[in-house]
Amino acid sequence: MKDKSKLYDFSTFLILILITLFFTVFGNGFLKPGNISNIINQASFLAIIGVAQLVVILTGGINLSIGSIMALSTVLCGPMLVREANVPVILPVFLVILFGAAVGTVNGLMITRLNIPAFLATFATMYVARGAAWLYIGKGVFYGINDQIRFWAMGELVNLNGFRLTMPIVLVALFLVVMWFLLAKTTLGRRLYFTGSNPMAAEFSGIPTKRVIVLAHLLSGLISGIAGIMYVARINAADANLGTQYHFDAISVALIGGAVMSGGVGSVWGVVGGALIISVIQSGMNNMQIPTEIQKAFLGVIIILAVFFNAFLQDQKMKAGNDKPVKKGNTANA
Repeated sequence: MKDKSKLYDFSTFLILILITLFFTVFGNGFLKPGNISNIINQASFLAIIGVAQLVVILTGGINLSIGSIMALSTVLCGPMLVREANVPVILPVFLVILFGAAVGTVNGLMITRLNIPAFLATFATMYVARGAAWLYIGKGVFYGINDQIRFWAMGELVNLNGFRLTMPIVLVALFLVVMWFLLAKTTLGRRLYFTGSNPMAAEFSGIPTKRVIVLAHLLSGLISGIAGIMYVARINAADANLGTQYHFDAISVALIGGAVMSGGVGSVWGVVGGALIISVIQSGMNNMQIPTEIQKAFLGVIIILAVFFNAFLQDQKMKAGNDKPVKKGNTANA
């Protein structure tokens, strides 16, 4: 018989199935192909910002500057992102991602070199980056994003009986596979988990925990830049107000997906589940014509229940792991 504790790794997707069943029963045409593709498209963006938050939460930190990094990096490159710019498309995309990584690195250095708690460091960066974006662009807007970039964020590849397979679904799927490999199969990924689960033990074992934290924030800023490109391409404009609440959305996705604020727990596929849960809830409540205020309250309740349910199942997983019988020959000699 397979290890029973493995069953508890799918807690987020159990929640997703239950919520989907609820809206299927009480909604109207909830599982139509067109609606499913809309849910996945919406979830693809949430998954990106969720992963940007996850890499920091794994180290026991938090990043409140995700939305501000998105705004600053895209606004600074705004003149090159529009259709009229006579520059190769790859240049502004590269610069946006570079700016995001740079701001993330500053976050990491403030935390590790100045010993400022992650909450305060990224909270300050949130305001500084947003203010810098305002100083640069004021109340202006860079409108008319390059068509190639828009295709990456909105382009339709195939329409199968109403289900639209789009470029963002494909690109985000590739991105998630890369991030899964980075976190699950590389030394950096293992160090991120170890630093968050037991920082003192990680330090004693020779892991440069301060460098790992800086790299986590660098990576989070880089991913925020990618999210910024996707978002401005979707709305066809870049301005200083972009993503004002996305740090909250990112935290919600990560926590619903099974991450814990103390660090060391979480996965890319859990984030995917969290993104789908939020997207399903929003789509289902819109389908049922529930007012926005009630939607927010309901989403808050779901977050509480999801975090509680994940914590309960993780506790059961640990118990199941501890109850495994010791195989003969593995007992240490007295």
